[in-house]
Amino acid sequence: MLETEALPLYGTRLGFITYTNMVLEVDNFVLRHDLKINLPPNLATGLVKENLGPQVNSPYDDLGPIITADGRTIYFGRENSPENIGGKSDGEDIYITTSTDGITWSKSKNLGPPINNAETNNMAAVSADNNMLIFCKSDGFQIRKRTKAGWSEPEYLNVRFKNEAKTMEANLSADGKAIVFTSKLAQNLFYSADNDLSEKDVYVTVQDEKGNWGAPINLGKQINTSGDELSPFLAADGRTLYFATNGRPGYGSYDIFMSKRTGNSWTDWTEPVNLGPEINTNSFDAYYTLSAAADYAIMVSDRNSIGASDLVRIKLPEAIKPDPVVLLMGRTLNAKTKQPVSADIFFEDLTVRKEVGEAISDPNTGSYRITLTKGKNYGIRAEAKGYLSVNENFELASVTEYKEINKDLLLMPIVVGESIMLNNVFFEQGRPALKSQSFPELDRLVEIMQDNPTVKIELGGHTDNVGNKDALKTLSENRVKAVKEYLVSKGINKDRITGKGYGGSVPVVPNTTEANRQRNRRVEFKIVKK
Repeated sequence: MLETEALPLYGTRLGFITYTNMVLEVDNFVLRHDLKINLPPNLATGLVKENLGPQVNSPYDDLGPIITADGRTIYFGRENSPENIGGKSDGEDIYITTSTDGITWSKSKNLGPPINNAETNNMAAVSADNNMLIFCKSDGFQIRKRTKAGWSEPEYLNVRFKNEAKTMEANLSADGKAIVFTSKLAQNLFYSADNDLSEKDVYVTVQDEKGNWGAPINLGKQINTSGDELSPFLAADGRTLYFATNGRPGYGSYDIFMSKRTGNSWTDWTEPVNLGPEINTNSFDAYYTLSAAADYAIMVSDRNSIGASDLVRIKLPEAIKPDPVVLLMGRTLNAKTKQPVSADIFFEDLTVRKEVGEAISDPNTGSYRITLTKGKNYGIRAEAKGYLSVNENFELASVTEYKEINKDLLLMPIVVGESIMLNNVFFEQGRPALKSQSFPELDRLVEIMQDNPTVKIELGGHTDNVGNKDALKTLSENRVKAVKEYLVSKGINKDRITGKGYGGSVPVVPNTTEANRQRNRRVEFKIVKK
Protein backbone atom coordinates (compact mmCIF):
# COMPACT_ATOMS: atom_id res chain seq x y z
CA MET A 1 0.00 0.00 0.00
CA LEU A 2 1.28 3.43 -0.93
CA GLU A 3 0.98 6.09 1.74
CA THR A 4 1.87 9.72 1.25
CA GLU A 5 2.13 12.74 3.46
CA ALA A 6 -0.83 15.06 3.68
CA LEU A 7 -0.79 17.54 0.82
CA PRO A 8 -3.17 20.36 -0.10
CA LEU A 9 -5.67 19.22 -2.72
CA TYR A 10 -6.75 21.74 -5.35
CA GLY A 11 -8.55 21.18 -8.60
CA THR A 12 -10.52 18.25 -10.00
CA ARG A 13 -7.77 15.97 -11.36
CA LEU A 14 -5.29 13.61 -9.76
CA GLY A 15 -1.97 12.53 -11.29
CA PHE A 16 0.88 10.16 -10.49
CA ILE A 17 4.59 10.75 -10.95
CA THR A 18 6.73 7.70 -11.83
CA TYR A 19 10.50 7.74 -11.97
CA THR A 20 11.06 4.63 -14.15
CA ASN A 21 9.24 3.05 -17.06
CA MET A 22 6.35 1.07 -15.57
CA VAL A 23 2.72 0.21 -15.93
CA LEU A 24 0.65 1.60 -13.11
CA GLU A 25 -2.37 -0.51 -12.14
CA VAL A 26 -4.75 0.66 -9.45
CA ASP A 27 -7.20 -1.89 -8.08
CA ASN A 28 -8.54 0.18 -5.26
CA PHE A 29 -8.05 3.86 -4.65
CA VAL A 30 -9.36 5.74 -1.64
CA LEU A 31 -8.83 9.46 -1.29
CA ARG A 32 -9.36 11.05 2.10
CA HIS A 33 -9.33 14.81 2.19
CA ASP A 34 -10.45 17.11 4.96
CA LEU A 35 -12.32 19.86 3.14
CA LYS A 36 -11.51 23.16 4.80
CA ILE A 37 -12.90 26.30 3.26
CA ASN A 38 -10.82 29.36 4.08
CA LEU A 39 -13.33 31.95 5.29
CA PRO A 40 -12.59 35.50 6.48
CA PRO A 41 -12.96 36.12 10.23
CA ASN A 42 -16.16 37.70 11.54
CA LEU A 43 -18.05 37.15 8.29
CA ALA A 44 -21.59 38.49 8.69
CA THR A 45 -24.59 36.24 8.11
CA GLY A 46 -28.18 36.86 7.10
CA LEU A 47 -27.30 38.43 3.75
CA VAL A 48 -30.00 38.39 1.07
CA LYS A 49 -29.58 38.50 -2.70
CA GLU A 50 -32.01 41.07 -4.10
CA ASN A 51 -33.17 40.59 -7.68
CA LEU A 52 -32.79 43.80 -9.72
CA GLY A 53 -36.27 43.17 -11.07
CA PRO A 54 -38.07 42.75 -14.42
CA GLN A 55 -36.98 46.18 -15.60
CA VAL A 56 -33.43 44.84 -15.77
CA ASN A 57 -33.74 41.07 -16.08
CA SER A 58 -35.45 39.01 -18.78
CA PRO A 59 -36.71 35.45 -19.36
CA TYR A 60 -33.32 34.79 -20.95
CA ASP A 61 -29.81 34.40 -19.52
CA ASP A 62 -28.63 37.75 -18.14
CA LEU A 63 -24.98 37.53 -17.15
CA GLY A 64 -21.54 39.11 -16.80
CA PRO A 65 -22.50 42.41 -15.06
CA ILE A 66 -20.05 45.33 -14.98
CA ILE A 67 -20.97 48.30 -12.77
CA THR A 68 -19.43 51.75 -13.17
CA ALA A 69 -17.45 53.44 -10.40
CA ASP A 70 -20.32 55.78 -9.51
CA GLY A 71 -22.73 52.84 -9.20
CA ARG A 72 -25.17 54.37 -11.68
CA THR A 73 -24.69 52.21 -14.80
CA ILE A 74 -24.52 48.45 -15.32
CA TYR A 75 -23.43 46.79 -18.55
CA PHE A 76 -24.25 43.10 -18.94
CA GLY A 77 -24.76 40.35 -21.49
CA ARG A 78 -28.02 38.72 -22.60
CA GLU A 79 -28.04 35.43 -24.46
CA ASN A 80 -30.39 34.29 -27.23
CA SER A 81 -32.94 37.05 -26.77
CA PRO A 82 -35.24 38.07 -29.65
CA GLU A 83 -34.17 41.65 -28.83
CA ASN A 84 -30.56 40.83 -29.75
CA ILE A 85 -29.34 42.24 -33.07
CA GLY A 86 -29.31 38.76 -34.58
CA GLY A 87 -32.47 37.60 -32.82
CA LYS A 88 -32.68 34.37 -30.83
CA SER A 89 -29.84 32.83 -32.81
CA ASP A 90 -27.54 35.68 -31.67
CA GLY A 91 -25.38 34.16 -28.93
CA GLU A 92 -25.04 37.30 -26.83
CA ASP A 93 -25.50 41.08 -26.97
CA ILE A 94 -24.47 43.79 -24.51
CA TYR A 95 -27.23 45.62 -22.63
CA ILE A 96 -27.24 48.63 -20.32
CA THR A 97 -29.34 49.84 -17.40
CA THR A 98 -28.99 53.07 -15.41
CA SER A 99 -30.06 54.36 -12.01
CA THR A 100 -30.16 57.66 -10.15
CA ASP A 101 -30.02 56.11 -6.68
CA GLY A 102 -28.51 52.64 -7.13
CA ILE A 103 -31.79 51.02 -6.11
CA THR A 104 -34.33 51.61 -8.89
CA TRP A 105 -33.03 50.75 -12.36
CA SER A 106 -34.20 51.78 -15.82
CA LYS A 107 -35.52 49.29 -18.33
CA SER A 108 -32.50 47.57 -19.79
CA LYS A 109 -31.81 48.27 -23.45
CA ASN A 110 -29.59 46.84 -26.15
CA LEU A 111 -26.49 49.01 -26.73
CA GLY A 112 -27.00 48.53 -30.46
CA PRO A 113 -24.45 49.06 -33.24
CA PRO A 114 -21.53 49.48 -33.42
CA ILE A 115 -21.05 47.68 -30.08
CA ASN A 116 -23.42 44.83 -30.98
CA ASN A 117 -23.87 42.93 -34.23
CA ALA A 118 -25.45 39.63 -35.28
CA GLU A 119 -22.57 37.65 -33.76
CA THR A 120 -21.72 36.91 -30.12
CA ASN A 121 -20.83 40.17 -28.36
CA ASN A 122 -19.45 40.67 -24.88
CA MET A 123 -17.36 43.29 -23.13
CA ALA A 124 -14.76 42.89 -20.42
CA ALA A 125 -14.58 46.18 -18.56
CA VAL A 126 -15.48 49.86 -18.39
CA SER A 127 -13.18 52.66 -17.29
CA ALA A 128 -13.88 54.46 -14.01
CA ASP A 129 -15.03 57.53 -15.95
CA ASN A 130 -17.50 55.42 -18.00
CA ASN A 131 -16.00 56.78 -21.22
CA MET A 132 -14.02 53.76 -22.44
CA LEU A 133 -15.03 50.13 -22.98
CA ILE A 134 -12.60 47.20 -23.13
CA PHE A 135 -13.14 44.01 -25.11
CA CYS A 136 -11.17 40.75 -24.95
CA LYS A 137 -9.80 39.25 -28.14
CA SER A 138 -7.81 36.04 -28.50
CA ASP A 139 -4.61 38.03 -29.08
CA GLY A 140 -5.11 41.07 -26.84
CA PHE A 141 -7.53 43.84 -25.97
CA GLN A 142 -9.58 46.32 -27.96
CA ILE A 143 -10.98 49.59 -26.68
CA ARG A 144 -13.73 51.95 -27.79
CA LYS A 145 -13.90 55.54 -26.54
CA ARG A 146 -16.97 57.69 -26.14
CA THR A 147 -17.25 60.46 -28.75
CA LYS A 148 -19.86 63.11 -29.49
CA ALA A 149 -21.28 60.84 -32.18
CA GLY A 150 -21.26 57.65 -30.07
CA TRP A 151 -18.59 55.00 -29.59
CA SER A 152 -15.36 55.15 -31.59
CA GLU A 153 -14.06 52.44 -33.89
CA PRO A 154 -12.18 49.71 -31.99
CA GLU A 155 -8.44 50.01 -31.58
CA TYR A 156 -5.97 47.50 -30.15
CA LEU A 157 -3.95 48.25 -27.06
CA ASN A 158 -0.26 47.66 -27.64
CA VAL A 159 -0.08 44.49 -25.58
CA ARG A 160 -0.32 41.26 -27.56
CA PHE A 161 -0.38 37.62 -26.53
CA LYS A 162 -2.03 34.41 -27.67
CA ASN A 163 -4.73 33.05 -25.41
CA GLU A 164 -4.99 29.26 -25.77
CA ALA A 165 -8.25 28.97 -23.85
CA LYS A 166 -11.66 29.30 -25.47
CA THR A 167 -12.58 32.28 -23.30
CA MET A 168 -10.92 35.01 -21.27
CA GLU A 169 -12.05 37.79 -18.97
CA ALA A 170 -10.49 41.10 -17.94
CA ASN A 171 -10.92 44.11 -15.69
CA LEU A 172 -9.39 47.60 -15.86
CA SER A 173 -7.97 49.17 -12.70
CA ALA A 174 -9.63 52.37 -11.52
CA ASP A 175 -6.56 54.44 -12.39
CA GLY A 176 -6.51 53.03 -15.93
CA LYS A 177 -2.92 51.83 -15.54
CA ALA A 178 -3.40 48.06 -15.19
CA ILE A 179 -5.52 45.32 -16.72
CA VAL A 180 -5.99 42.09 -14.77
CA PHE A 181 -7.15 39.22 -16.93
CA THR A 182 -7.45 35.44 -17.10
CA SER A 183 -5.81 33.55 -19.91
CA LYS A 184 -4.10 30.30 -20.78
CA LEU A 185 -0.52 31.17 -21.68
CA ALA A 186 2.76 29.28 -21.65
CA GLN A 187 3.54 31.08 -18.35
CA ASN A 188 0.66 29.31 -16.58
CA LEU A 189 1.80 27.71 -13.32
CA PHE A 190 0.30 24.37 -14.39
CA TYR A 191 0.44 24.59 -18.16
CA SER A 192 -1.04 21.84 -20.32
CA ALA A 193 -0.89 21.77 -24.10
CA ASP A 194 -4.25 19.98 -24.09
CA ASN A 195 -6.59 22.46 -25.74
CA ASP A 196 -9.60 20.81 -24.10
CA LEU A 197 -8.41 21.95 -20.70
CA SER A 198 -9.20 25.52 -19.68
CA GLU A 199 -6.80 25.99 -16.79
CA LYS A 200 -6.65 29.78 -17.07
CA ASP A 201 -4.45 31.80 -14.69
CA VAL A 202 -4.84 35.41 -13.58
CA TYR A 203 -2.38 37.83 -15.19
CA VAL A 204 -1.78 41.58 -15.22
CA THR A 205 -0.38 43.98 -17.80
CA VAL A 206 0.75 47.40 -16.56
CA GLN A 207 1.03 50.64 -18.53
CA ASP A 208 4.33 52.50 -18.21
CA GLU A 209 4.95 56.26 -18.15
CA LYS A 210 5.21 56.33 -21.96
CA GLY A 211 1.80 54.71 -22.39
CA ASN A 212 3.13 51.28 -23.38
CA TRP A 213 1.59 48.13 -21.94
CA GLY A 214 4.00 45.60 -20.45
CA ALA A 215 4.23 41.86 -21.04
CA PRO A 216 1.69 39.79 -19.05
CA ILE A 217 2.75 39.01 -15.47
CA ASN A 218 1.41 35.85 -13.81
CA LEU A 219 0.02 36.77 -10.38
CA GLY A 220 1.73 33.72 -8.90
CA LYS A 221 0.93 30.69 -6.79
CA GLN A 222 -0.83 32.65 -4.05
CA ILE A 223 -3.63 33.40 -6.54
CA ASN A 224 -3.42 30.77 -9.27
CA THR A 225 -3.96 27.03 -8.89
CA SER A 226 -3.85 23.92 -11.03
CA GLY A 227 -7.53 24.54 -11.64
CA ASP A 228 -9.25 27.25 -13.67
CA GLU A 229 -9.38 30.91 -12.62
CA LEU A 230 -11.82 33.35 -14.18
CA SER A 231 -13.71 36.67 -13.88
CA PRO A 232 -11.08 38.78 -12.06
CA PHE A 233 -12.25 42.09 -10.60
CA LEU A 234 -9.81 44.62 -9.12
CA ALA A 235 -11.61 46.93 -6.70
CA ALA A 236 -11.27 50.72 -6.85
CA ASP A 237 -8.55 50.66 -4.17
CA GLY A 238 -6.26 48.95 -6.70
CA ARG A 239 -5.30 46.33 -4.11
CA THR A 240 -8.30 44.08 -3.52
CA LEU A 241 -8.80 41.31 -6.07
CA TYR A 242 -11.94 39.22 -6.44
CA PHE A 243 -11.87 36.18 -8.72
CA ALA A 244 -13.55 32.84 -9.26
CA THR A 245 -11.84 29.45 -9.31
CA ASN A 246 -12.55 25.73 -9.18
CA GLY A 247 -9.06 25.11 -7.79
CA ARG A 248 -9.73 25.81 -4.11
CA PRO A 249 -12.05 24.26 -1.53
CA GLY A 250 -15.48 25.80 -1.89
CA TYR A 251 -19.23 25.25 -1.92
CA GLY A 252 -19.79 24.59 -5.63
CA SER A 253 -18.07 24.02 -8.95
CA TYR A 254 -16.65 27.57 -8.94
CA ASP A 255 -16.56 29.93 -5.96
CA ILE A 256 -15.65 33.61 -5.65
CA PHE A 257 -12.59 34.50 -3.56
CA MET A 258 -10.89 37.67 -2.34
CA SER A 259 -7.20 38.49 -1.88
CA LYS A 260 -5.33 41.72 -1.14
CA ARG A 261 -2.03 42.86 -2.61
CA THR A 262 0.48 43.24 0.23
CA GLY A 263 3.07 45.49 -1.44
CA ASN A 264 3.84 47.13 -4.75
CA SER A 265 4.58 43.84 -6.51
CA TRP A 266 1.82 42.14 -8.50
CA THR A 267 2.90 38.74 -7.17
CA ASP A 268 2.58 39.43 -3.42
CA TRP A 269 -0.93 38.60 -2.18
CA THR A 270 -2.67 37.48 0.98
CA GLU A 271 -4.08 33.96 1.15
CA PRO A 272 -7.40 34.11 -0.77
CA VAL A 273 -10.55 33.82 1.33
CA ASN A 274 -13.84 32.35 0.19
CA LEU A 275 -16.66 34.94 0.23
CA GLY A 276 -18.86 32.53 2.13
CA PRO A 277 -22.04 30.49 1.63
CA GLU A 278 -24.36 33.48 1.27
CA ILE A 279 -22.51 34.67 -1.83
CA ASN A 280 -21.27 31.32 -3.11
CA THR A 281 -23.66 28.41 -3.76
CA ASN A 282 -23.44 24.70 -4.55
CA SER A 283 -23.38 25.62 -8.23
CA PHE A 284 -21.32 27.97 -10.46
CA ASP A 285 -20.48 31.39 -9.00
CA ALA A 286 -18.42 34.06 -10.78
CA TYR A 287 -18.71 37.52 -12.38
CA TYR A 288 -18.74 39.76 -9.34
CA THR A 289 -18.53 43.56 -9.60
CA LEU A 290 -18.45 46.55 -7.22
CA SER A 291 -18.87 50.30 -7.48
CA ALA A 292 -16.34 52.60 -5.80
CA ALA A 293 -18.59 52.78 -2.73
CA ALA A 294 -18.42 48.97 -2.40
CA ASP A 295 -21.65 48.92 -0.41
CA TYR A 296 -23.33 46.31 -2.62
CA ALA A 297 -21.96 43.68 -4.96
CA ILE A 298 -23.68 42.99 -8.28
CA MET A 299 -23.58 39.39 -9.45
CA VAL A 300 -25.59 36.68 -11.22
CA SER A 301 -27.92 34.14 -9.64
CA ASP A 302 -30.35 31.52 -10.92
CA ARG A 303 -32.16 31.26 -7.56
CA ASN A 304 -35.78 32.51 -7.72
CA SER A 305 -34.96 34.13 -11.03
CA ILE A 306 -37.18 35.67 -13.67
CA GLY A 307 -35.25 33.81 -16.34
CA ALA A 308 -32.44 31.32 -16.50
CA SER A 309 -30.06 33.65 -14.66
CA ASP A 310 -30.64 37.15 -13.32
CA LEU A 311 -28.65 40.10 -12.05
CA VAL A 312 -28.88 40.49 -8.27
CA ARG A 313 -27.29 42.65 -5.61
CA ILE A 314 -26.10 41.71 -2.14
CA LYS A 315 -24.99 43.96 0.72
CA LEU A 316 -21.28 43.58 1.27
CA PRO A 317 -20.07 42.61 4.78
CA GLU A 318 -17.15 44.59 6.20
CA ALA A 319 -14.99 41.45 6.26
CA ILE A 320 -14.88 41.25 2.47
CA LYS A 321 -14.89 44.94 1.53
CA PRO A 322 -11.97 46.64 -0.22
CA ASP A 323 -10.22 49.64 1.33
CA PRO A 324 -12.28 52.85 1.11
CA VAL A 325 -11.60 55.34 -1.68
CA VAL A 326 -12.69 58.83 -2.68
CA LEU A 327 -14.87 59.29 -5.76
CA LEU A 328 -14.17 62.66 -7.35
CA MET A 329 -16.77 63.71 -9.88
CA GLY A 330 -18.00 66.75 -11.71
CA ARG A 331 -17.82 68.34 -15.16
CA THR A 332 -15.15 69.98 -17.26
CA LEU A 333 -16.56 73.32 -18.39
CA ASN A 334 -15.60 76.44 -20.29
CA ALA A 335 -14.88 78.91 -17.49
CA LYS A 336 -16.56 81.72 -19.45
CA THR A 337 -19.66 80.09 -20.92
CA LYS A 338 -20.04 77.11 -18.54
CA GLN A 339 -20.55 74.91 -21.60
CA PRO A 340 -19.12 71.35 -21.53
CA VAL A 341 -15.54 70.87 -22.71
CA SER A 342 -14.10 67.50 -23.70
CA ALA A 343 -10.90 67.24 -21.66
CA ASP A 344 -8.14 64.85 -20.69
CA ILE A 345 -7.72 64.60 -16.93
CA PHE A 346 -4.55 63.54 -15.14
CA PHE A 347 -4.04 62.98 -11.44
CA GLU A 348 -0.77 62.75 -9.57
CA ASP A 349 0.46 61.95 -6.09
CA LEU A 350 1.92 65.28 -4.94
CA THR A 351 4.08 63.59 -2.30
CA VAL A 352 6.15 61.62 -4.82
CA ARG A 353 5.44 63.94 -7.79
CA LYS A 354 4.25 61.04 -9.92
CA GLU A 355 1.30 60.76 -12.26
CA VAL A 356 -0.85 57.92 -10.96
CA GLY A 357 -3.84 57.89 -13.30
CA GLU A 358 -5.83 59.50 -16.07
CA ALA A 359 -9.39 59.88 -17.29
CA ILE A 360 -11.39 61.60 -20.01
CA SER A 361 -14.55 63.62 -19.65
CA ASP A 362 -17.73 62.90 -21.58
CA PRO A 363 -17.48 64.86 -24.86
CA ASN A 364 -21.19 65.70 -24.74
CA THR A 365 -21.77 66.53 -21.07
CA GLY A 366 -18.25 67.16 -19.76
CA SER A 367 -18.90 64.77 -16.85
CA TYR A 368 -15.96 62.91 -15.33
CA ARG A 369 -15.36 60.35 -12.59
CA ILE A 370 -12.06 59.63 -10.84
CA THR A 371 -11.37 57.27 -7.93
CA LEU A 372 -8.54 58.21 -5.58
CA THR A 373 -7.05 56.11 -2.80
CA LYS A 374 -7.17 57.63 0.66
CA GLY A 375 -4.20 58.83 2.69
CA LYS A 376 -2.56 60.97 0.00
CA ASN A 377 -2.67 64.46 -1.44
CA TYR A 378 -3.42 64.77 -5.14
CA GLY A 379 -3.09 67.31 -7.89
CA ILE A 380 -5.73 67.08 -10.64
CA ARG A 381 -5.09 68.58 -14.08
CA ALA A 382 -7.59 68.98 -16.93
CA GLU A 383 -6.35 69.79 -20.44
CA ALA A 384 -8.16 70.66 -23.66
CA LYS A 385 -7.00 72.19 -26.94
CA GLY A 386 -7.48 75.96 -27.02
CA TYR A 387 -7.70 76.19 -23.23
CA LEU A 388 -5.27 76.73 -20.42
CA SER A 389 -5.00 73.63 -18.28
CA VAL A 390 -6.72 73.86 -14.91
CA ASN A 391 -5.29 72.38 -11.72
CA GLU A 392 -6.87 71.57 -8.38
CA ASN A 393 -5.40 70.21 -5.16
CA PHE A 394 -7.20 67.61 -3.01
CA GLU A 395 -5.93 66.72 0.45
CA LEU A 396 -7.09 63.20 1.31
CA ALA A 397 -4.49 62.30 3.95
CA SER A 398 -7.07 62.32 6.75
CA VAL A 399 -9.83 60.43 4.89
CA THR A 400 -10.71 57.12 6.57
CA GLU A 401 -13.98 56.09 4.88
CA TYR A 402 -15.63 56.24 1.47
CA LYS A 403 -16.30 59.79 0.37
CA GLU A 404 -17.72 61.55 -2.69
CA ILE A 405 -16.49 64.98 -3.77
CA ASN A 406 -18.23 67.05 -6.44
CA LYS A 407 -15.96 69.51 -8.22
CA ASP A 408 -16.39 71.14 -11.62
CA LEU A 409 -13.13 71.90 -13.43
CA LEU A 410 -13.30 75.26 -15.22
CA LEU A 411 -10.97 75.61 -18.21
CA MET A 412 -10.10 79.12 -19.26
CA PRO A 413 -9.98 79.84 -23.01
CA ILE A 414 -6.64 81.29 -24.04
CA VAL A 415 -7.58 85.00 -24.04
CA VAL A 416 -5.34 88.04 -23.57
CA GLY A 417 -5.90 89.75 -20.21
CA GLU A 418 -7.20 86.71 -18.34
CA SER A 419 -5.68 85.91 -14.93
CA ILE A 420 -5.22 82.24 -13.99
CA MET A 421 -4.47 81.07 -10.46
CA LEU A 422 -1.68 78.55 -9.92
CA ASN A 423 -3.41 76.34 -7.36
CA ASN A 424 -0.59 74.02 -6.42
CA VAL A 425 2.28 76.47 -5.84
CA PHE A 426 3.56 76.39 -2.26
CA PHE A 427 6.19 78.47 -0.43
CA GLU A 428 8.01 78.13 2.86
CA GLN A 429 6.13 79.94 5.64
CA GLY A 430 6.87 83.67 5.42
CA ARG A 431 9.63 83.11 2.87
CA PRO A 432 9.91 83.23 -0.95
CA ALA A 433 11.46 79.73 -1.17
CA LEU A 434 9.45 77.33 -3.35
CA LYS A 435 8.46 73.96 -1.90
CA SER A 436 9.18 70.91 -4.05
CA GLN A 437 5.42 70.13 -4.25
CA SER A 438 5.15 73.23 -6.46
CA PHE A 439 7.32 71.87 -9.25
CA PRO A 440 4.64 69.78 -11.06
CA GLU A 441 2.33 72.82 -11.27
CA LEU A 442 5.13 75.07 -12.51
CA ASP A 443 6.26 72.41 -14.96
CA ARG A 444 2.78 72.49 -16.48
CA LEU A 445 3.05 76.27 -16.88
CA VAL A 446 6.35 75.59 -18.66
CA GLU A 447 4.50 73.15 -20.95
CA ILE A 448 1.80 75.75 -21.70
CA MET A 449 4.43 78.28 -22.70
CA GLN A 450 6.32 75.70 -24.74
CA ASP A 451 3.11 74.66 -26.51
CA ASN A 452 2.24 78.32 -27.15
CA PRO A 453 5.62 79.92 -28.02
CA THR A 454 4.17 83.37 -28.77
CA VAL A 455 2.39 83.71 -25.42
CA LYS A 456 3.78 86.23 -22.92
CA ILE A 457 2.66 86.32 -19.30
CA GLU A 458 2.68 88.55 -16.25
CA LEU A 459 3.12 86.82 -12.89
CA GLY A 460 1.21 88.29 -9.96
CA GLY A 461 2.10 87.56 -6.33
CA HIS A 462 -0.49 87.99 -3.58
CA THR A 463 -0.54 87.60 0.21
CA ASP A 464 -3.15 87.88 2.94
CA ASN A 465 -3.41 91.07 5.04
CA VAL A 466 -1.68 89.80 8.18
CA GLY A 467 1.46 91.87 8.80
CA ASN A 468 3.18 95.01 7.62
CA LYS A 469 1.93 96.14 4.20
CA ASP A 470 5.39 96.98 2.88
CA ALA A 471 6.81 93.67 4.10
CA LEU A 472 3.94 91.77 2.49
CA LYS A 473 4.49 93.58 -0.81
CA THR A 474 8.20 92.75 -0.71
CA LEU A 475 7.42 89.11 0.09
CA SER A 476 5.01 88.87 -2.85
CA GLU A 477 7.58 90.44 -5.18
CA ASN A 478 10.26 87.97 -4.09
CA ARG A 479 7.90 85.04 -4.57
CA VAL A 480 7.14 86.22 -8.09
CA LYS A 481 10.88 86.44 -8.68
CA ALA A 482 11.32 82.84 -7.44
CA VAL A 483 8.64 81.58 -9.83
CA LYS A 484 10.16 83.47 -12.76
CA GLU A 485 13.62 82.07 -11.99
CA TYR A 486 12.17 78.56 -11.99
CA LEU A 487 10.50 79.06 -15.38
CA VAL A 488 13.68 80.50 -16.87
CA SER A 489 15.68 77.55 -15.47
CA LYS A 490 13.39 75.28 -17.50
CA GLY A 491 14.22 77.05 -20.76
CA ILE A 492 11.56 79.77 -20.99
CA ASN A 493 12.94 83.05 -22.34
CA LYS A 494 12.97 85.64 -19.54
CA ASP A 495 11.64 88.28 -21.96
CA ARG A 496 8.34 86.37 -22.11
CA ILE A 497 7.78 86.82 -18.36
CA THR A 498 7.10 89.97 -16.37
CA GLY A 499 6.05 90.09 -12.75
CA LYS A 500 4.51 92.22 -10.03
CA GLY A 501 3.98 91.81 -6.31
CA TYR A 502 0.64 93.08 -5.02
CA GLY A 503 0.99 92.18 -1.34
CA GLY A 504 -2.46 91.99 0.22
CA SER A 505 -4.05 94.72 -1.90
CA VAL A 506 -6.04 92.43 -4.25
CA PRO A 507 -7.82 89.75 -2.17
CA VAL A 508 -10.15 87.34 -3.96
CA VAL A 509 -12.19 86.84 -0.76
CA PRO A 510 -12.41 88.80 2.52
CA ASN A 511 -9.57 88.02 4.97
CA THR A 512 -12.06 87.08 7.68
CA THR A 513 -11.10 83.42 8.20
CA GLU A 514 -7.93 81.37 7.94
CA ALA A 515 -9.45 79.46 5.01
CA ASN A 516 -10.05 82.75 3.18
CA ARG A 517 -6.57 84.03 4.00
CA GLN A 518 -5.13 80.83 2.55
CA ARG A 519 -7.04 81.47 -0.70
CA ASN A 520 -5.64 84.99 -0.87
CA ARG A 521 -2.05 83.73 -0.54
CA ARG A 522 -1.59 82.88 -4.20
CA VAL A 523 0.36 83.30 -7.41
CA GLU A 524 -1.46 84.08 -10.66
CA PHE A 525 -0.39 84.54 -14.21
CA LYS A 526 -2.04 86.77 -16.79
CA ILE A 527 -1.70 86.37 -20.54
CA VAL A 528 -0.48 89.70 -21.93
CA LYS A 529 0.24 88.49 -25.47
CA LYS A 530 -1.34 85.53 -27.23
